Amino acid sequence: PQAVLRLRQGFGRLIRTRNDRGAVVILDSRVVARRYGRVFLDSLPDMTIDRCRLEDIGGKIGTWLASKRQGSSRGASV
Repeated sequence: PQAVLRLRQGFGRLIRTRNDRGAVVILDSRVVARRYGRVFLDSLPDMTIDRCRLEDIGGKIGTWLASKRQGSSRGASV
């Protein structure tokens, strides 16, 4: 579907190489609540997926970025 292709293309514009790091936040709960949401997640490269409450996103991303500065494993987070 077009939506899956657009998500993949948008992700690719943000995270271009294995050395790039960053966090991609998807705020649409249908990605995990609906069966078709798995198609969206499976279209993206391997990454860490972490679900949390909206008010916890900033802290999660801050912790993740701090761990990247200390040299732990690479990857993207959703």
